[in-house]
Amino acid sequence: MNERRDSQRVPVILDAVLNYQAQVTMCTVRDISLNGAFIEGTPSDLPYFNASIELGLTLNAGGETKQHRIPAKIRRITDKGAGVSFGDVEMDAYFTLVNLVYNA
Repeated sequence: MNERRDSQRVPVILDAVLNYQAQVTMCTVRDISLNGAFIEGTPSDLPYFNASIELGLTLNAGGETKQHRIPAKIRRITDKGAGVSFGDVEMDAYFTLVNLVYNA
């Protein structure tokens, strides 16, 4: 299978909040890149393919902990979770992701 990712992904274990319409689901991010992430979860707890979601992450940058809300879309669903691609990431969140991905 050909790799379709544009940026490096790193394995992580991050607690996250997946917001979809009026639903809030606690989940775990298992890998992350500048363009997306894989969210662990059962398919019945996840929105449908191509659904627009918001991913809430608490990330550390420069010794400071910040909460980020990242718009994303469900791009792949497996029996272990979902692959998401990020939408427009605000600059502060983007630089925190850069630090996380390239310093892991």
